[in-house]
Amino acid sequence: MANIGNLKKNSDGVFIGRIDTVAFSNVVALRPVISQNEAAPKYEVMALTPARTWAKVGAMFEQIKKSTGEVFYQGRIDDPSMANPMDIALWHDREGGFAVLWSRRRPRREIPAGQAEQDLPPVGQSSDDGISGDSGLGDSTAPDAPQGSKGKGAAGKGGETADKATA
Repeated sequence: MANIGNLKKNSDGVFIGRIDTVAFSNVVALRPVISQNEAAPKYEVMALTPARTWAKVGAMFEQIKKSTGEVFYQGRIDDPSMANPMDIALWHDREGGFAVLWSRRRPRREIPAGQAEQDLPPVGQSSDDGISGDSGLGDSTAPDAPQGSKGKGAAGKGGETADKATA
């Protein structure tokens, strides 16, 4: 991870600082998110615009490093002016602020051929629709569709769906 910035607490208690890369250089601030939802981000990342207003460009979620129990924040900065979103992490520094670290997204690992099939549950003898009575899925509890009703998407004779081209 590369250090691309630092955020310090100002006199109003707001974390503010600069993030500088070759393609992105801006003053950013963290705005706390007030939410009862545990899955909500802890901070919104706000960037200072040339018009001296603040624009939301990202969000930071609280994480805990498993090996040490240390709290850090992870998120993404994205803006239409950027070619790609930037994944960042905020780590507490010795001065009570945050070091802003960047890392490149890692590509997804591919599952070795044949391994995915081994992880699937076995399926019994298949019928014409690909699912047998002993598949473990059980019987449908949905009521049967009324026969002969009219309207878009209604089942006609033979269970076929009517559409405008054939109606």
